[in-house]
Amino acid sequence: MAKTPYQRYNVCEPYLMARIKALRMPPAVIGVKLKDDKQVYSAVIDIPMGPNLLGTVVCLANGSVNIYFNNGATITNLSARHPSLAQTVRTFIASAGQSLPACERTSVFDIPLNASAHYAHIMTRKGVYKTVIDPFALDSSENGKMKAFLLHLYQNVMNEIKNAQAKDQAARNSN
Repeated sequence: MAKTPYQRYNVCEPYLMARIKALRMPPAVIGVKLKDDKQVYSAVIDIPMGPNLLGTVVCLANGSVNIYFNNGATITNLSARHPSLAQTVRTFIASAGQSLPACERTSVFDIPLNASAHYAHIMTRKGVYKTVIDPFALDSSENGKMKAFLLHLYQNVMNEIKNAQAKDQAARNSN
């Protein structure tokens, strides 16, 4: 599959501020006491959603999830109204540590340069770990399997977000 030529995403200041805040959030802010160095308390996933749209999904160990878009739009507070979404987020965070061998520790928080590259940032007591996941180019190596597992976990979160939005829309339509 041919790669789409990179065109830098236009981003607004509120998006950049929310993204960097999420990437630098210490565990105490969400009330998490870490028991070991591989325990994950937060994940920030950058997902290209079109040639001009980049979404950043922020998942926290307490079940919260928000999506920030490069154009300033947001999706917030869904997990407060949808317990199944909060549980899916907690499962993602509890399981994400298994993918740490496929990640590298980083302090550089760049934005994806490729329309099919997802940047997964996993936060632990030892710092932020990052891996790049191309859903169209996963292989059967051990590293590829760990990336596929991580992709599966956050796709579950995205599916639950869609379900929560559909339930909210149905409730609005019935009023």
